[in-house]
Amino acid sequence: KKIKYLVADTAAFIENAPLQELAENVITIQEVIDEIKNKRQLRRLVVLPFDLKVMQPSPECVTYVQDFSRKTGDYASLSAVDMKVVALTYQLEKEHVGTEHLRKEPLASKTLIKKPTNDDLLNCKMMGFYRPKEKSTDTDEQLKDQSEALQDTKEKDEEDSNLPEASDEEESDGEEVQDEDQAEEQVGQLTEDFNALNCDEILRKREDSEEENEEESTGEEDEEDSDNEGWITPSNIKQLKQDMGFDVKEEKPLTVACISTDYSVQNLLKQIGLNLCALDGRVIRHSRMFVLRCYTCFKITTLMHKMFCPKCGNKTLKRCAVSIDENGQQVVHINFRKPITAKGKNVSLPLPHGGKHSRNPLLVEDQPMPHQMPSRVARTKTDALHEDYIAGYSPFVARDVNSKSAMLRNRGHIKDWLRNHEYVNSRRGGKKK
Repeated sequence: KKIKYLVADTAAFIENAPLQELAENVITIQEVIDEIKNKRQLRRLVVLPFDLKVMQPSPECVTYVQDFSRKTGDYASLSAVDMKVVALTYQLEKEHVGTEHLRKEPLASKTLIKKPTNDDLLNCKMMGFYRPKEKSTDTDEQLKDQSEALQDTKEKDEEDSNLPEASDEEESDGEEVQDEDQAEEQVGQLTEDFNALNCDEILRKREDSEEENEEESTGEEDEEDSDNEGWITPSNIKQLKQDMGFDVKEEKPLTVACISTDYSVQNLLKQIGLNLCALDGRVIRHSRMFVLRCYTCFKITTLMHKMFCPKCGNKTLKRCAVSIDENGQQVVHINFRKPITAKGKNVSLPLPHGGKHSRNPLLVEDQPMPHQMPSRVARTKTDALHEDYIAGYSPFVARDVNSKSAMLRNRGHIKDWLRNHEYVNSRRGGKKK
């Protein structure tokens, strides 16, 4: 069934996804359309085979998504457009379905530690050591039974050997006479039975049994041809998946969903509890979980908002994907092929600057930072409750955007000191005089 409300990201239009086949109502934001710059993609937007609705999320939904992304650690990886796409999906889910099934806090990945037992240590195979195959050993009870049986047979043999020789000769003569009489009687019975045999009846019974076997074999072949046993059909595919151990879930119609290929957007949607679709319309049920791993002390933390390692205190945390294996242990997937960036590590640290708008590099977690609070003069200008306050031409607070302090921006751009401005200024574009 089609999705009732589908929020489309930029990748859906770039990859030319068949949105008209996936959803009844396709909704997006204006910033997504503005991101499309290619002429071919713009021509497709003009001749879309469905009505594309443009909406804007409410500020409440945007703030909710921003706060939630900070908790999951995806805030630094998301752009403003991605935030609005997730906020619009949350707003539609809130209006048409409700928020009872949505999470207020993200699921933190837990480290499950399993202590090795004695059996695991004894049965484990060490690399580089040869262990011969174990021979089948009998239990003590079986060995006792075998020894007792051997003793009984030996005792019987000894008793038979102790009998007198005369009795053996008499018994042997009597046995020979009895054997001759029995042989003559058996020959007479065999001749009588052979004469009484009727070969015609035996042949008829054999022919009847062969015909019955042929009929049964032909009937089984017809049944095999008529039945679809062994073939995978739409009627038995669910049962086959259950027999093979797959997790089969019934398809439920979706009311609101989002289509995106950005991993950070997908992780945020699944952490909130919103529905997520791929470009081909398949529902994504599981997303990747992430942890922060320090490449100095190799400790792992699940607090995604951390910038410094809680163990060693260095700014050496790196985000890594994590999964749970069959034994319930946590497996961290580390990309060793990706080199650790050395940007800024070959530049000497600048001297610390004071003042309200200082941009000193953030080196430790408890480093004091300026609050950038408004000055006393600025507060008197906009103090509407003061007796001598005179309202200006606008009821809104005037923001200074032209002074030096405003041009230097706030502490959000803490990595601006990493740029080597001396090297940039020394480059020349023209000829030397």
